[in-house]
Parts: sequence; C-alpha cells; structure tokens
Amino acid sequence: MRDASAILVLVVVAACHQPKARDVPRDARRPAPAPLADAPAAAPAPPAAQDFPDLGAALTAIIPADARVIGFGELHARTDRAQVKSALARFTTDALPVLADKLSDLVIETWLVDPKCGKAAKEATAKVTITMRRPLETKSEIAELAEAARAKGIQPHAMRVTCDDYARIAPAGKDVDAEAMLTLTTRELGRIATEAVAIRDREPAHRPWIALYGGALHNDRFPDPSVAEWSYAAKVDAATHDHFVEIDLIVPEFAEPDPVSQKQPWFPLVRAADDRVHVWKRGDRSFVVVLQRTPP
Repeated sequence: MRDASAILVLVVVAACHQPKARDVPRDARRPAPAPLADAPAAAPAPPAAQDFPDLGAALTAIIPADARVIGFGELHARTDRAQVKSALARFTTDALPVLADKLSDLVIETWLVDPKCGKAAKEATAKVTITMRRPLETKSEIAELAEAARAKGIQPHAMRVTCDDYARIAPAGKDVDAEAMLTLTTRELGRIATEAVAIRDREPAHRPWIALYGGALHNDRFPDPSVAEWSYAAKVDAATHDHFVEIDLIVPEFAEPDPVSQKQPWFPLVRAADDRVHVWKRGDRSFVVVLQRTPP
C-alpha cells in the first residue's frame, strides 16, 4: 500500500491577486475545504507471466529437459479454507499423466503409521492431522496419487517416521511441536530424494526424473534465511549437480486468505486467477504456478 507521504499535493495560491478575507462580504465567503483523504492504493499489477490452458501444458513448457529432481510444493488444503479441488488432486489428474513416462520415483510428504510404535504413533498422527486442519479427503487423495504412480510404473515413497520421531513431534499431553514437524519433513524428503538419485544413477537405463510432492516451504530454492533450515532444495541440488527444479502449485482460493501468500510478489496473479494456468518464473529453475480458479 502506498504511504500517504508519497502523495504530493501542490496548491498554488495567487496571493497578490486574491482579495483578503475581510474584504469579501460575509455571505460570499466559502467554508474552508475539508482535508484531502488519502487516495486508495491501487492494486499492484500482476507480474509478467506465461499462461497455459492447463497444468499439463504448463509443466511441459517450463521443466528443463536436463532436470533430475523436481520438487513440487503446495499450499495444503485445510478445513478452514475454500472447499475446492486441491493442488494434490489436480497433480494426480492433470500433471502425473504428462510426467509419468519420465518419472522413476515419486516422494510424497506422508507417512505410514508404524505398528511397532503402538498407540503413540496413532495418537501423534491424529494430532498432527487436526493441528494442520487437514480435510478427511487428503488421506484418500494421497492414496490415489500413490496408486496412480504405481499404475504408471513409478515407485512411490513415504517418509520414514520412528517411534522417537512421534514422541518429538507430538509429545504426550502437549501440542504438536511445529518446528520438530518441519525438521522431520525436511530430513525425510531430502533423504529419500538423494538416495533415489544415487540408486537410479547406478541403473544403466533409468527414467530421467524423480519428483517430490509436499509443502511449498520445503522445496524453496531461494528461502528466507529464517526458514532456510526447512528447505531440502540445497541438499538435493548438490546431489543432482545443479539439476533440481522447484515448482509451487497455488490454488487461488487457498492463497487468497493466507497472510504469507498475500505478501508474495506473485500474489496479484492469484487475484487475477481465471480459467487458465499462469506461471511466474521466480528465478533460475524456480517457478510459481497459479492454477485455475474453480467456477462458482
């Protein structure tokens, strides 16, 4: 928003030709004008972006041919946000069919509850789901993505969570430890991706790409220093010798009420979202994809 001090009002008074107030009849005097109100700040124009008819066309255009690992990030669906088709569901139906022939592995930000950890694991998983306001549909959408990957010959991977991890992220009788949860997610996504790269590179004829799918914080190539420890991008970029690509998938209805999103340079694209997919290039091998707005 523009500051009022940036609005310059220039008032020119021709004093030598203007009659003094006492020389004007009282009934001819006009009341003093009211102070000027601050002009409303104009909405910033959307940044320069490419637009495409659908997500598949956008990804085909922006993913470099020499990519090795593609980190997809999303704003998670939440029960307190608009109930529209999630980025996760759109990735399964619109992106995976286009990428499948080039993907060997798909790492998903989820975990399978380890029965050896007993009741504590189930309680911690439920507590995290409630704290993150995950809709019930998210669990089935993750399963659908994994099954769709397997059907295309892609190996899906889930995070490995130990009994000690459950105790750290959701201590008994306490709230979820958000930082511990972020640390665990970053550790696991980075570990699985780098291990998959090493394993596939030993195969004589592997598919060229590995994909990760998770939160938009963890795949950030240009993170703010305050949250840089929760991005796996630098680790995976090193493992791929600078062939990691970051792609954020933004559902406009999820981003509109989000305070963090509202401060981003790509947010005007959210305001302008329509029936096409808009892509803004943040930097080298880094893209923000604003998905179609769901019709009313």
